[in-house]
Amino acid sequence: METLPAEVVEMIALFLSIKDLKACCGTTHTWRDIFGQDTIWKRHCNRALAKCLGAAQSRVEPKFVLSEEEHLKNLSPLGEWRQAYLQEQLLWSHWRNGNYVMEELTIKSSYKCKRMKVKENMLCHFVTDHYLITLCKRKVMLWDVCNSPVIVSKPFELLLTGDVNFCSTFGNDKIIIVQQTLVQIYHHGSPMELTWSLEQSFFFDREDPVPFNKTDKTVTSPLNSRCVVDENLFVGILLSGEVHIWNLTSGKKLKTVLYPGSDNVNNCIVKVVHSEKPPKDFIIVAKWFFTYNFYVFSMTSLDFYYVQNSETLELTLPSCAIQHGLLAVGTTKSSKVFNYRTSQRLLKVLPTIGKFTIGLVAMGDYFLLVEEEKIHLFHTITTTYECVIHIPVVVSYSHRISACFNTICDKFLIIKYSLPDFDSLDNPALEIYLKTNPIKIIRRRNFNFCHIFAMNSVSSKLAVQSSNGNVCIVSFW
Repeated sequence: METLPAEVVEMIALFLSIKDLKACCGTTHTWRDIFGQDTIWKRHCNRALAKCLGAAQSRVEPKFVLSEEEHLKNLSPLGEWRQAYLQEQLLWSHWRNGNYVMEELTIKSSYKCKRMKVKENMLCHFVTDHYLITLCKRKVMLWDVCNSPVIVSKPFELLLTGDVNFCSTFGNDKIIIVQQTLVQIYHHGSPMELTWSLEQSFFFDREDPVPFNKTDKTVTSPLNSRCVVDENLFVGILLSGEVHIWNLTSGKKLKTVLYPGSDNVNNCIVKVVHSEKPPKDFIIVAKWFFTYNFYVFSMTSLDFYYVQNSETLELTLPSCAIQHGLLAVGTTKSSKVFNYRTSQRLLKVLPTIGKFTIGLVAMGDYFLLVEEEKIHLFHTITTTYECVIHIPVVVSYSHRISACFNTICDKFLIIKYSLPDFDSLDNPALEIYLKTNPIKIIRRRNFNFCHIFAMNSVSSKLAVQSSNGNVCIVSFW
């Protein structure tokens, strides 16, 4: 092995599992150097996560310590990417074991300390993995949360008072903020600048890109339901059923369409869900008495597909997910998967007798259809129903249950239940190994934060509501 060229060793390493690589590194000093090369370990690392963890201090116990540097001085130091792999594994270990540091966002002045309080529809958004913005009245505050959160500056002031309906990154150095129907695009630069410039503003429900006039004292706009950004396309959706599509690069409106159920005055939009993977097609869920209708908007053709209505007399709001041209709809009575381009139903799953469907979520390349004691998995690329995994009893209540889901880096599924007779309930966390054969699901510690406002892109930090109503940063590193 010692005499083989590096290229041959790399080819051999392609066929070795992580367990095999660790065993090779622990065989002899020479093998440790051969199989510890950066070219071998880099392919097993998340590069964005490696960059994020490498720039931050390890503050969560147990902290990241290279024991070899302390006790085994005769060994060559670990390569950059093997060290990055070990850091990543420690982060996921903190998630599994519920190890974290929670710190309140505090504005300090010479005479007092003011804690950020939770407000309805408040702005709380990770601009990058280490920078967060919040809102105090109209002034936006920029926080450095790489380690302990510190306020850096107040980079700009919003054009309107009141709530922020939508916030999203745009490219590598801009953010989009929507208040009512007023779209504001700010340039924050890279690296992060202390003062941000307003590059563009317009009302998305108007035909022309009319910028905001600061002399206007008040702005009255239709009710805004949801916004979606996909590369250079912006879509603003009104509760009236109007869908306005803009090209952000040219600053021009492309078209306005009505969703197919808007002609029925009894239809009411109750939810908009978009795909996390491109293209970011989205679903409009409209309620008509006790029937729910699902309309999918294509970001490619810029028009609607009509899917179908749900079962009648549905008393709870259905859960739904969209991915790779497929729509999954879950009610208490069943879970269904459709190809929305052809309106073909690909799957229908009925819950076990005496049990209820809790909901569904997209995770990785799968739809997870969740019942009280099992999870069905449907692969969204191969369009195949793969398996049923029995999980520990998550809940044991006899009445119907609704839930919402958080997925963490395609590794953890956190289920938040809503029960009519309970003010709070533990939120179980499941670790799901989607890349193993067979797929494994393991119950982990409960995840009991009151509310998650935002999570950075590598899942190392959360912005949450604490039990006393303050905004906190939760770090798992």
